[in-house]
Amino acid sequence: AEAIRLVDIAVQRNKPIVLEVLDTTLSKSAGRYRNRKQNRRISMFAYKKMQDSIHSRAAKMGVTVFAVNPAFTSQIGKMKYMKQMHISIHQAASYVIGRRGMNLKEQVPKVLQTYTERKDGEHHWKQWSMLTKAFKALRPHVFYHVSGQSYPLFNKEICNYGLTQAERDSLQKYVPKIWLEERET
Repeated sequence: AEAIRLVDIAVQRNKPIVLEVLDTTLSKSAGRYRNRKQNRRISMFAYKKMQDSIHSRAAKMGVTVFAVNPAFTSQIGKMKYMKQMHISIHQAASYVIGRRGMNLKEQVPKVLQTYTERKDGEHHWKQWSMLTKAFKALRPHVFYHVSGQSYPLFNKEICNYGLTQAERDSLQKYVPKIWLEERET
């Protein structure tokens, strides 16, 4: 029923559907009540069934379905769009998936480039990987409290937003120590 509803919305709005290509076999293979093989079959069955239903209904209704790689979509959504659009991290990730379906690339904003190094010929996902490592200890809602991409003091704001000691410790490799001390004084 949900696949039918989704395709009907796409038909009404004359838009394609973008799905992320997920491989859930490893993440779902260690369930509680069955052995790994049974759990893998069950989890893949539900995902595969939903995906097949969408593809089947879309083909009948003449709707195009794109499949995209979901790499770094949550991180990109959290760092670029969550605050800007006032949406949750999950909605921001789906926004990035939709943009990826339109063949748009998500470049790292200039204020975040201080945490990364860009080498010639290197894929832009490498920068997102570096940012993920730099901000891995930060709670997602910290990104709601910074002024945004164009604000020149983005880095100081992150450091001055009531961070826990663990978050401060994880940021020490990436930001000047004076930024972390300003909040304490």
